[in-house]
Amino acid sequence: MPEIWLRYGVTDVVLDIKFENLSSQISSTFPIISEEQAKAALDSVPVTDNMLILALASSKAAAKAVASISAAAKAKGYAANSITVDVPARTASTLRTNLVAITSNLQSTEEMPSINRIDYQSLEERTKKFQSTVVVSRASFDPLFGFSGAPTELIRTLFPQKMTEAFMARKEGNMPAPGEEGEPLKIAMATMEGISASAVEIVANGSGIAGVHTGTIQEAFSKAVEQLKAIATAEADPVRSAFISAGNEAGTHATLMSALYSLWNAVRIVKEGGSAILLAECRDGIGGGALQAFVEGRLKQEQIAGSTAMQYIDGLEHLLYMQGIRQKCELGLVSSLPHYYAGAKLGFTTYASARDALEKILVRNGKGHKALVVSDADITFLKPKV
Repeated sequence: MPEIWLRYGVTDVVLDIKFENLSSQISSTFPIISEEQAKAALDSVPVTDNMLILALASSKAAAKAVASISAAAKAKGYAANSITVDVPARTASTLRTNLVAITSNLQSTEEMPSINRIDYQSLEERTKKFQSTVVVSRASFDPLFGFSGAPTELIRTLFPQKMTEAFMARKEGNMPAPGEEGEPLKIAMATMEGISASAVEIVANGSGIAGVHTGTIQEAFSKAVEQLKAIATAEADPVRSAFISAGNEAGTHATLMSALYSLWNAVRIVKEGGSAILLAECRDGIGGGALQAFVEGRLKQEQIAGSTAMQYIDGLEHLLYMQGIRQKCELGLVSSLPHYYAGAKLGFTTYASARDALEKILVRNGKGHKALVVSDADITFLKPKV
């Protein structure tokens, strides 16, 4: 019996599945570049005095990039307090934790750049206060935009009207479309025109960094997307059940909203009438936004159904995707969320543990049933073989 370990919060849980019940196990196999290669790419980023770093990702790789750029500025003689790091509120805590881990070997905690939560509305007004701006992001997949990175994170964070426009332009059918470059991404890319900033777009998984792409926001993102297409797409035979887990980055499974990206990346591999089971501890809860409003009764079902005419609320697309996917297959969840929220309110079939889910899937489908396991679906786009 193979022991398959899947990330669950800050630890791993074992899925004891027999060989005869395992269709296959899929995880990312990125070609990792060396520390020297990553540093050389980051050293090409122009640094100045009075510099703003917009850190739009909180991963270890993104924290490493922020620390490297900050260190390069200090090496040129710029004062530590001349470097400002702004982050979206939802990722500030994770980025700070990763920065502390990276800079823990320094003699003074003052060497770590300070973290400021974005609380302003105008990026243009903010950047005017600095001599230069560098945007740091991590490229991945997105069910609304197809791909995520600096353009999509900026439009989500600082361009609410454009975000609503992108949401309205989504693919018909209310089904997730990761890996597809459609109208929402075109709107995000067009919104970046005229923003004066350098960009660092990172491609990475839990094993390390596979690519560091620099240039303008559009240039860096486009190069990262091309690499993702080449190394992060996997094909498999369609299955009746799949166990789906995010990678080992805390931010990918801290909330239900962040974990759902992993589900949408892999769900199309599940056959009609099958089961897609997401493993995500969700220690920080639902994740706010539309999901929180819905479970608390502040957002009604009829409002979601009529969402073509409403202002975008963060995470609104997930509610639509859950409705659409649930017509095709069961959505299961192993998490620490109360059943009242996950089951009664959001419609997931809740399981007490990975073992509980596997046992019930085998009872439902027979002892010879084969399940697929995806161990880092946050950075793996799964397509059915044709």
